[in-house]
Amino acid sequence: MSRERTIYLSVDIFFYLCYINTMEYAKEERIGNPDLFTGRKTELNYFLKWINDIKERKSQSTAMLARRKMGKTAIMERLFNITFYKNDGVIPFYYEIKENDIWVGDFCVDFCLTFIYQYIAFKTRKTEYLGQFDKGNFDKVKQAAINEGLDYLIELIESVEYAFDHEYVDILWNTVREAPKNMAFRRKEFIVQMIDEFQFLNAVIYWDRAKSENQLADTLAGGYLSTAENKIAPLLVSGSWVGWLMKELSSMLPSRFRNKILKTMPENEASEMLYKYSRFFEVPVTEETAYLLINLTEGSPFYISAVIRSDCPDKDLTTLDGLTRTLEFETLDDEGIIKTTWMEYISSAFPQINDRNAKNIVLHLSKHRDRELTRKNLLDELELEMTDGELEKKLKALVKADIINQGTSNYRYRGVNDDIFDKVFRGVYEEEIREFDVRIIKKEYTEELEKIKKQYITA
Repeated sequence: MSRERTIYLSVDIFFYLCYINTMEYAKEERIGNPDLFTGRKTELNYFLKWINDIKERKSQSTAMLARRKMGKTAIMERLFNITFYKNDGVIPFYYEIKENDIWVGDFCVDFCLTFIYQYIAFKTRKTEYLGQFDKGNFDKVKQAAINEGLDYLIELIESVEYAFDHEYVDILWNTVREAPKNMAFRRKEFIVQMIDEFQFLNAVIYWDRAKSENQLADTLAGGYLSTAENKIAPLLVSGSWVGWLMKELSSMLPSRFRNKILKTMPENEASEMLYKYSRFFEVPVTEETAYLLINLTEGSPFYISAVIRSDCPDKDLTTLDGLTRTLEFETLDDEGIIKTTWMEYISSAFPQINDRNAKNIVLHLSKHRDRELTRKNLLDELELEMTDGELEKKLKALVKADIINQGTSNYRYRGVNDDIFDKVFRGVYEEEIREFDVRIIKKEYTEELEKIKKQYITA
């Protein structure tokens, strides 16, 4: 990195840190109290510069990749608020694709009118437009545009209304998908499009109002093939299902998106987060237990938050034994936030392949996380009685659900590099495969924490 670039990045993040305590939050953030947003300075710095570079047409559409609870939505919402607050030549548009079935007409109207109301809010600095309840009322949004002197929006609104009323769904989708780009072009402006949970675009939207099974609009994402290349309104998309999102991007939008992987937090940011959550939720920790938790979770914001907010009976995070009991609860109890979240991933894949072999494959890959295994390795080592094609189908479903990882080729696979996931999965399924006493999980936690404690003592 050049000296000039280093100074630029430092100034950018310095500017953010200076005004963050005084900025107004145009959009309510799901993290709750805005002060709970912690760390992610590297990521914020990267995307703040990425957004600023849109004004020079430098920024390529980008996909932010990470599993659930890693902070993708929190980052996108914070980027929206910062960009809205700065009011410095880039108009932010944020949209989340919900995981519920919807007719394409209703989706397009919601998508476009969300954009228009956010556009009006930015132009007028009136944040009340961000909280509109009735986003399907064309007359209301037209009147808002007229009242605010933004009459040029009427043409777009009426085009969407006409296509919607006549159910010209192809025209409707093309119109609303291109709306941010075309608005930026016509008005000589710049827009950043932030679309959260992008992988659902091909999974929950239907061509017909009845949402018939054979009418799934599973090619909508392909419409962004050209749109995503635009530099005056590039996209920042995210998805909680990494394998699924990457499959959609590689198959329908090849080379259109740059991937940005959201990793766990560095130790200093994880520590800052842990102590902040400890104070906010009034859950005491000691310097030692904080060190143990940060190192055991490898700085995962999800795991740290889950342990602090755990409903473990008689929770005590000031002792090694209390921390162990809380981790055991979160890993094995049906009320554990960690177990519940991982089971959502598992349940998404296992209805298709819920058999002993699939569970054994996950257990085997998790046990040998230091290796990449080919399909032949798995067939031989597990003595699976199936064809290579049948095994590939199972493995693809597991990759899509983020239960295992794709290796360096489509023929190779790896276990998820996560000790806590390994314990969750074994706690639920290992007894079906082989003799297993779930109490071994507590023993493993104790041994791991004792090992980290020795590092803490000698540090």
